[in-house]
Amino acid sequence: MAKPFIINAPREGIAPSPHTGYGNVVNLDIFSVAGVAKLSNLMAKKSGSTVDALVKWIVKSHASPAKIFAIDSNGVVYNSADSGATWAELSDRTGSGQGAIVWKDYLIVATDTGLDTYGPISGSPSWSTGWQTIDSDTLWHPMFVSKNDGKVYIGAGRYVASIEENTGQNFAPGTAGTFTFTAQALDLPEDYRIKCIEELGTILMLGTWQGTNIYDVKKADIFPWDRTSASFNSPISLSEHGVHSLLVMGRKMYVLAGIEGVIYISDGVNVYKAGQIPNSVCDLDGGKYLEWLPCSFINYKGRPFFGVSGGSGAIGGQGLYSLSETSRGNIIVCEHLPSTGNSGATNQMQISALLSVTRDTLLMGWRDNTTYGIDLTTATSRATGYTGFFDTPFYVIGDSLQPRLFNDVEFVLAKALAANEGIRLSFRTDLNDSFTTAVTFDYSTYGALISKNFPNKLDEITAQIKESDLIQFRVSLTGTTTTSHFKYIAFK
Repeated sequence: MAKPFIINAPREGIAPSPHTGYGNVVNLDIFSVAGVAKLSNLMAKKSGSTVDALVKWIVKSHASPAKIFAIDSNGVVYNSADSGATWAELSDRTGSGQGAIVWKDYLIVATDTGLDTYGPISGSPSWSTGWQTIDSDTLWHPMFVSKNDGKVYIGAGRYVASIEENTGQNFAPGTAGTFTFTAQALDLPEDYRIKCIEELGTILMLGTWQGTNIYDVKKADIFPWDRTSASFNSPISLSEHGVHSLLVMGRKMYVLAGIEGVIYISDGVNVYKAGQIPNSVCDLDGGKYLEWLPCSFINYKGRPFFGVSGGSGAIGGQGLYSLSETSRGNIIVCEHLPSTGNSGATNQMQISALLSVTRDTLLMGWRDNTTYGIDLTTATSRATGYTGFFDTPFYVIGDSLQPRLFNDVEFVLAKALAANEGIRLSFRTDLNDSFTTAVTFDYSTYGALISKNFPNKLDEITAQIKESDLIQFRVSLTGTTTTSHFKYIAFK
């Protein structure tokens, strides 16, 4: 008698291909309860029709944490006074939105060649446009506040500009004696463009790229700078099309680089590959590519979360992913899709900006073809319509002369089903085929059961499984305010 065939809740995340491990994990939480797959919290659109262009930056006032600002590619500034629950247009500024930060109770926004300010945020704020002139960049002016000296550092093409509050003064943009602005505190070699800034220990890290489009030049260097020397230290070089976003957690710096979905980790000197969004999830054939955007990389729930964006056309696999490092390897999971429910399989999708709001909620700026918005995670709602799922490996269950026959299938949960919850099992015998639904185990039909056996169910649905020695399963979950708790499925 053959041993039972078991499909466990995924613990290893998305593998490089379904031939080596789980093919995909989408809209699922596999971390909060080890060995159990649950639905992720639902993303809900909060911007209504207010946002009408790509949101490139989302920043908040730490002095007034409920006040959050978003800046789109046209330079329009949106604001929320209730932690992202509602949004309004604050200023329809002309120009562009190349960078943003909140510092000393003021919002600082970058255009192609200058800086505007808005504040004091906690008082009676007003705009000061054209406040300072910086070196031009038509796409990105990343800004960062150093934890070591409290200065604002701004990427301006190949230069770093800085703003310092003068000793004994309170920063006021209209009062020159309260601050020192330096347009070129550091210069990098010609042709480099600064796209992201972070700080590892006492060293400022400047992520760069070259060209007009991110696929133009395969050059990606991170320039370390101690913030005081006349020049930088030896750069960290990667064989990629640009360094697009950086995130420091502890003594590690995570790096999003290139156009093929690769994540790196660096200690400030060495760099190594930590993971990659596989081609089996994102279709990069025919010149298509992925994008990393500078503001779509955050520390959330104690691990890196990053937005995966399609650079052109329909690619699929876009969403909000996380990386978890374990002794058994690094785990990559797509934890959230945007409120549209799309993953970019039929049109361009971008996850453009992220901000952690509370322990359980985050904000996400996105583009879905020609629609734009800002989502907020809802702490009490879960994904519906069986949109949370995982795809198993492409199993070899027999051979061409003696295929494996399944007579029974048994669902086992970690918690009894509640109202509106369910588990659905689908399968395919060719990776190019669509999935066929085999059986659904839901509350409306079976009630509050924690396990259920379906004898001969697969034979009733189709004879295809009998005729194949290869098979891949998809296990999908649904819920509303609660979530199914999937543990395993056993075939006999």
